Amino acid sequence: MNAHQRDRGAITVVMMFLLIITLMGAGLVVDGGRVMVARRHAYNTAEAAARAGVATATPMSGFDRTKAGAAALDHALRAGIAPADVRVSVTADHVSVTITERRRTVFLILGGVDTATITVTGTARLAYST
Repeated sequence: MNAHQRDRGAITVVMMFLLIITLMGAGLVVDGGRVMVARRHAYNTAEAAARAGVATATPMSGFDRTKAGAAALDHALRAGIAPADVRVSVTADHVSVTITERRRTVFLILGGVDTATITVTGTARLAYST
């Protein structure tokens, strides 16, 4: 057996490793970017919804918890979040909105991860300015 026959197929193994590394890198870049975008959208929406709930209060009318919760939920729904993915919690001086977003993966599906789930909470505190 000569040297040429012993090396036969060696480049195939190297190319397979390079392909796997390339797909893993693409998965990190593409799917990681999708997760970051989903997290930012969910966080911005949760914070804005919490602020919308707190904004219903005035020094004259006070803070109506029911009205604040409805305003926060309405804001999240208008931003395109499904009702099942929004939780609103209202205390005496805080409105907290928890939003769950799900994004389909592009490359990580090859590793068995077909959906990335992100859950974030935004909170606003009631404060009257004088």
